[in-house]
Parts: sequence; C-alpha cells; structure tokens
Amino acid sequence: MNRMSWLLVVPLALVSALSVPAGCVEFDTYIYDKTPYTGGTGGNGGDGGGGNGGVGGTGGTPMCTEQGDCPETECRIGGSCNAGTCSWTTVNMPGTPVGPQVYGDCKQRECTAQGDITEDAVADLDVYDWGDPCYKDACSAWTNPQPDSGVSCTTKWGKAGLCGANFNCVECTDSADCAGFKCDMTIGKCVPSHCVDNSIQDSGETDVNCGGPCAPCAEGLKCALRTDCVGDGQCVGTPKICQAPTCMDNVKNGDETGPDCGGSCAQKCKQDAQHGCLVPDDCDTGLSCKAGKCVQ
Repeated sequence: MNRMSWLLVVPLALVSALSVPAGCVEFDTYIYDKTPYTGGTGGNGGDGGGGNGGVGGTGGTPMCTEQGDCPETECRIGGSCNAGTCSWTTVNMPGTPVGPQVYGDCKQRECTAQGDITEDAVADLDVYDWGDPCYKDACSAWTNPQPDSGVSCTTKWGKAGLCGANFNCVECTDSADCAGFKCDMTIGKCVPSHCVDNSIQDSGETDVNCGGPCAPCAEGLKCALRTDCVGDGQCVGTPKICQAPTCMDNVKNGDETGPDCGGSCAQKCKQDAQHGCLVPDDCDTGLSCKAGKCVQ
C-alpha cells in the first residue's frame, strides 16, 4: 500500500465547519498495490528489511562448518576450520612441484593458486628415454612405441647395424650387405653360405643350418651354448638341447629385461646393475624406467 499526499482548496463555509485555518488542507491518500512485497534483502549479517516477508541476511556462505570441509592435498596441509573459514598450516606456492612425478610423460604435477594440483606441460624437460636407439624417444613413448628405423645400432652379436621396422638391430637386409657371406634375413645377420644354402649340418653348426656362426637354433634342436638357442634359452641335457626361455631359469633371456624379471615375467625388476627395463611396468613398485634402468 502506497501513501500519496495532495492539497485541496476548501471553501470558507466548509473551513468554518471543519474548524481548520482557511486556505489549503493537506490529505494523505493510500493506494492499494497488489504486487506482493517480500521485504528487504538484509545487510551483511543484519536483519531483513521491513515488511512481513523480509528475511535477514546471512553474511555470505561460510567456507566451512567443520574440519572435514577443509580437505588436505599435497599443496595444502594441516587443514582446520576457524570461524567459518578454512586455513592450513602449510600452503605451497603456485607452481610448486609435488610428487610423485611420472617420468617421461612431459608433464609436471604442481600446485595452483587455489591449492589444487594440475599437470603443466614441460615437454622439453621430460621426454621418455628408451635407452635403445631402435625406439623413438617421445612424450609417454611407452604407451605407443614407435621404431626409429635407419638409426645406427649394435647387434646382439656385436656387429654394427641399423635399426629395422620391428625395433630390432640388423646387420643386413640383403646378401649384398655381406661381403663374402649370406644374409640370414630371419634375424638380419651375415652368416657363412652353408648356413642357408644346404640342408645338412656343416662344420661349426650345432644342428642343421643353425647354431655356431649361423642363426640360433629353435627349441628342441642341438646346441653347445645358450647363444646357440633362440632367445638365449637354456642349453642342457645329453646331448645338449635348446630349451625355451622361462622366468625361472636364473638368467636373462627371452623378452626379460633382467634375470627372470620384466617383460612377460610376473616378477618386476629391482634397482641394481643386473636389472634393466624397457617400459615402466618392468620395474618394481615405486621405480621408474629411465634409459633402460629402474631408478627412483
């Protein structure tokens, strides 16, 4: 309801009857407004404005009502709730690195101004190093390995070679690469011609066209040393026979990255000179794979 004042000129006779001074008479008029009135919005913490529907102000929503409303992160430690406001005993500055970091992912876990953790790109400082020239070093390279074909490398038998499309280091791709020898293209090795030209066991071979100077022999064929066998499997028995590599033969063979660890073995590799790695999953819990070694 709104109030409005207005003036009225009153005749003298009526003035006498009303016993008011001659001249003007002021009246208050009230106009009914059908618009609902909800009252004031209230100040900071004060009571609501006038009117039947007024609601007092709250002074703003508090950040907390109990300690559980102030969670800890690696960026904010020792949270507590004081007078509706969260506070922490330790607050790391924005940009502060927090661990553990993931080696080779080209990212750095760090604090934000809000106390959260973000991952900032640092590609030039954190490229994954395979420790193998036949793999391309890149960000998070272990998730999608790419061969680095044509790069110089050293073969397993100690000869200079080039990286192939299958991450292997080969000495040859054709017999033209082997002066006076033949190329056994199954492994990319230059071998004497008798290793590939006939079907008999020649001098130096431990079985037909394998072992010795030739390509390694498959499981079940004769051998003299582990190096005569595919994957450096055990050479045992009488006569000595090539065995398939296992994760329990106490030597590094097959796809293992250390003796009986890494690769397809369930056992993870430790941090020492004997144990290596190709990908992070080859290493024991808490270790990263860096340049072929399991490290902290």
